[in-house]
Amino acid sequence: MFKEFLEKHNLQEKNIAVGVSGGSDSLALALMLNDELTPLGYKIIALTVDHRLRPSSAQEALYVSQIMQAKNIEHHTLVWESNHPQTGIEEAARIARYRLLEDWCKQHQIHYLMTAHHLNDQIETFFMRLQRGSGLDGLCGMKEVFEKNNFQILRPLLYTLPEVMKNYLLKNDIRWVEDESNACEDFLRVKIRHFLPDFYQKTGISPHRIGQTMQRLWGSRNHLENETLKIVKNNFKNWYDYGYSCSVDNFTALDDELKFRIMAYLLKKVGKDQYPPRAERILSLIEKITPNFKSATLGHCHVSVYNKKLWIFPEFYTLGQYTPKLWQDFTKTETKYKNLKLPLRLKIYLYNLFGLQNTKNIL
Repeated sequence: MFKEFLEKHNLQEKNIAVGVSGGSDSLALALMLNDELTPLGYKIIALTVDHRLRPSSAQEALYVSQIMQAKNIEHHTLVWESNHPQTGIEEAARIARYRLLEDWCKQHQIHYLMTAHHLNDQIETFFMRLQRGSGLDGLCGMKEVFEKNNFQILRPLLYTLPEVMKNYLLKNDIRWVEDESNACEDFLRVKIRHFLPDFYQKTGISPHRIGQTMQRLWGSRNHLENETLKIVKNNFKNWYDYGYSCSVDNFTALDDELKFRIMAYLLKKVGKDQYPPRAERILSLIEKITPNFKSATLGHCHVSVYNKKLWIFPEFYTLGQYTPKLWQDFTKTETKYKNLKLPLRLKIYLYNLFGLQNTKNIL
């Protein structure tokens, strides 16, 4: 099961960290991984985050540690010691959990972190995003492999029902910890969780059917992403990974979905952010882009129309040693830029990139 998942995604490193809370899903994941992969030469490392949000959290972390020790699995408890916010505690705890897990992995040169998100989690995510009016990307749900900054979060159980994990623990006579927050209907996810059994019964729609649909949505999303990359490669000029430009008429003639995806991709890439800006802000910007559009900032980027071209550059820049006179002298040697009508930001970047090495000669 897990070996096939790793091969499917071409994941070759042998050290795998697993987030283990003590709940049935993550506890079973760590033990199942140990059963299957340790004989194949893999090393499983269990990481437990103690949020200190409940009096019993330290005791639960100790319980996980004892189980891991009994199975000869390396285990570490990571404590969230900073001040806890008074509001938005669920989101703050989620962010803190991933930060602690990722920081530990990076400090110990572990590039894979497995989590126990399963099919029910995926379906709950689908309905949460449906409630928020998400488009295709949101309704696809979570990725099986999510990569950021040379670190990958792996979710091998995304299309597996949680009963599989519970049955494994029951078969092996291992108890698990029930999360008290799962009963609190202040959270939208919990409301959806309690609603779904009745939904399945009354509609005849099964969890597996929804999972299959979400996998098809992933296929559509991947196709659109590939088309987006092709258009960027073939129709946009890449200015030394600093920014991009294309004909504004060519951009505005594109299909609305492709315009959105291209803009989201470029804002994320040029702005060097983990995520693109919110969809509504991207769509609002795209509506304004015409041949008469001047400029706007979004996602740490400066977007403008100049000389009938759409330009996307980083929002902030410094003049450095650049002056119009230095640019004129620079283009005497770099003649390929001499007759191009370029935005000031790009001139400054090109001069600082290539012109400084000739500054002594120019001056």
